[in-house]
Amino acid sequence: MKVGGYRPANSWLRRQLDRRWQRWLVFCFAGAVVVSVLMTAFIAPRQSTLRMRYEIAQLSHVADQLEREQRHLLLERESLASPTALAADLEALGLVLLEPSKVTFLTPAGDLVLPAARPTPQPPRVRLPRRGH
Repeated sequence: MKVGGYRPANSWLRRQLDRRWQRWLVFCFAGAVVVSVLMTAFIAPRQSTLRMRYEIAQLSHVADQLEREQRHLLLERESLASPTALAADLEALGLVLLEPSKVTFLTPAGDLVLPAARPTPQPPRVRLPRRGH
């Protein structure tokens, strides 16, 4: 036996949609916007300050390194131009050692001290033979 049930044909009735989820979604979205704006307002200035501090630290490190290099180069220049280094390489540089009698200098009072005058030696005279003899 077949039991057939009653099925009302109420196709004209439409179920009303629950619209509460839209309000909940808008509320969550607005909360996310508020949180992100607050985080941006509080964190962005601190982030830029932190970035500037890192840049300052890097530039300070570079400046210290350049100062060390400059000191090293100055010391190297002074060691190469020192009188003892020049005296050791006198012949290689083509320099001649001066006699103290040829040096002119200033005193601490500012007076110019000239070397003692010495007669310059005359070269020996060579006699040329006369013509005709």
